[in-house]
Amino acid sequence: MGEKKFWADWTFPLISLVMFALLLAAMLSQMPSITVGSLISFSSGLLAYTMMLTVTFMGSRPRFLEKHFGMPQMFEVHGVMSVVLAFIILIHVIIQWNGFQSIAEMSLVSQTGWVAVIALLIVIYTGIFSLSEIFVQYNKTLNVYKNKHNRELNLWLHRLAIVSIIFVYFHLYALPFLSNNTIFMVLLNIFTIYVLGYWAIWKIKILTLPKYEVTKLYRGTPTIWVLEVTPVKGQIPQFHGGEYFWIYFRDGANISKEGHPFSTSSAITDRYSNSIEFMIKDAGDWTESLKNINVGDKLVLEGPHGDMLPPHIQETDEETVPFILLAGGIGLTPMLSILRQEHQRGSQREMHLVWGLSVEEDLFMLDELEEMKAANPNLHVHVIFSWDEVEGYAHGFITNEYLESVGAAPYHYGHFFVCGPGPMIDATKRIFDHGNVPYDHRHIDDFRF
Repeated sequence: MGEKKFWADWTFPLISLVMFALLLAAMLSQMPSITVGSLISFSSGLLAYTMMLTVTFMGSRPRFLEKHFGMPQMFEVHGVMSVVLAFIILIHVIIQWNGFQSIAEMSLVSQTGWVAVIALLIVIYTGIFSLSEIFVQYNKTLNVYKNKHNRELNLWLHRLAIVSIIFVYFHLYALPFLSNNTIFMVLLNIFTIYVLGYWAIWKIKILTLPKYEVTKLYRGTPTIWVLEVTPVKGQIPQFHGGEYFWIYFRDGANISKEGHPFSTSSAITDRYSNSIEFMIKDAGDWTESLKNINVGDKLVLEGPHGDMLPPHIQETDEETVPFILLAGGIGLTPMLSILRQEHQRGSQREMHLVWGLSVEEDLFMLDELEEMKAANPNLHVHVIFSWDEVEGYAHGFITNEYLESVGAAPYHYGHFFVCGPGPMIDATKRIFDHGNVPYDHRHIDDFRF
């Protein structure tokens, strides 16, 4: 496992464990004795709380950390920690269980605890079965169940995480032996105020983002929208090829106001000097509602996010380090952004775009790709179809054998960029493992998060 992979997996669990250790030490320092059952109960409760704080912090999309790990990896850790959190809080509830009581008969400690637990269960439920594909992607029944959910409603319900944190805080504060523990309360206040404050500032920033307006919206294919936006005032932000933004429509646009993340298909070039283009595939209620959007409608963009093509990778030696871009369907979007950026730079790097499609009607952008090939003879475009058999193109899937057959498998020294549906991502990871591709040469945009 590479160093980057290790820290991407363990940075946030370690943050949670450090907070837990400090709180537990402060609590025990003021307790002359404690039973084993009480120790397990208090420890599980405190660990659950620090994990709640950590996953809420991750949900605020901290750019200063995300740029090192990537949002998909962060949200995968977010999901796993949330499931572990559910089991830990179950231990705490079982130990503290006093039987069935009415709310009026409960103590303030129990009342605040139960409100927190109920809110947390709703948050975990919406996260697993509606908002994320991490745990349902391999089960057809769960996928169908997920697709029937109202995503916008579940996004709102997921925000009960903040309610749960607040009630757990008062649950702890209502315990005299903790509220009278100065060191414990100082630490608890620091951790809680930081996370809730960071979350609140993030939300306020979204409300105050500069506005853009829709300048173009058309169908690139029967199932793909091409959206181009321009700032109402000022210039677009600096961003690198393959990065993405959350799109929030504003000012009465006939579409949900919830944010949705999409990779840019444009780069900062002469053609897109002060506009940003997105290619969006029909994939749910929100994307279907794009037909209601008109030129001139207003929106804001939160970002850029992502670490698909860090500057130090772009600056590697063009003569010795090839780029291999693996795209599945609409996963072409960030690859096109990278290619446009490289084209603007006049790059002569060896690059292979391997594009897997299902049906012929999804094939587009060929003229621009040919223009790029003419400017860079070292750019090679390989298209393969999995369903339709299209004359002049390969048929099948992106496999190790296919990559080797088209010369796109310099596993030991090339940099690989991947974006596509879940099964393709998983298959590609197996190819990388087979080819011993270093982890820091794998740049994956897993849009399942």
